[in-house]
Amino acid sequence: MPNEPSLDSLLEIFSFEKKADLVRHCKELTVSAEDFFKLVLACEMWGVPFLHAIAYKDKVPPHLVPKDSEIEALQNTPAGSALAGGAAKAISKLAQAFVDRRYLVGHVFFTPDKSKWHFFCFDQRDLNTKGNHWEQGSHVHFVNWLWPNFTADTVWQNLTTDDDRPGSDLHLRFVEPERESKMETKKCEFTQPVEKRSSTGLHRGMFDEDVRFEFNVKIDSSKRGHLEEMLRLFEKMSSSFKEVWQKKLESLK
Repeated sequence: MPNEPSLDSLLEIFSFEKKADLVRHCKELTVSAEDFFKLVLACEMWGVPFLHAIAYKDKVPPHLVPKDSEIEALQNTPAGSALAGGAAKAISKLAQAFVDRRYLVGHVFFTPDKSKWHFFCFDQRDLNTKGNHWEQGSHVHFVNWLWPNFTADTVWQNLTTDDDRPGSDLHLRFVEPERESKMETKKCEFTQPVEKRSSTGLHRGMFDEDVRFEFNVKIDSSKRGHLEEMLRLFEKMSSSFKEVWQKKLESLK
């Protein structure tokens, strides 16, 4: 039977010197979003018990990235005209990309000399409570310095360069606190750009307060102006996102 989540049981995984003992412990371990957030916060603020780094990868299947000719066809489609040919393909690929893309997140906790390190990673499908590919449901993946074929640098490069997680990893049960099904919805306006900050990449604990912003955007795919604005937004967000985490990555060198 899985154990109830606790911060002590999470921290215990950092203490093992033998892989067999670690594997045995992880079979019963359950990690909660709250405990993981506390661990990340402690490491980020005080560097105790480890240094910490995080990376995000938004992985879109190559066949769903519109070609330059398709984007050009979309841009050249007169406002109000029905989409056809390359323009229609561009919109179809963009729409399917939202379904098939992988939002991959990795956390590495390490000593200054990287002799001991611990790596957690997951994507949005790993955290699904229903229809999960792992029979025990929501989980995160884990490896550490006890894996002889990996180093902190290789697992990090595997994530940031190859857009993938290491093989032969352990599955750790992951739970998030239940929320009330009802949520109060308020309309609000912002007088300046909103900056979202995350310390974990998890669904929970992403803000200092338990809040959610929900934006309903209506896009008329037959209107050129709407589509151009959407593409500009994608470009702006991806550029800003890459710049922030590129700096984070450089700090590891």
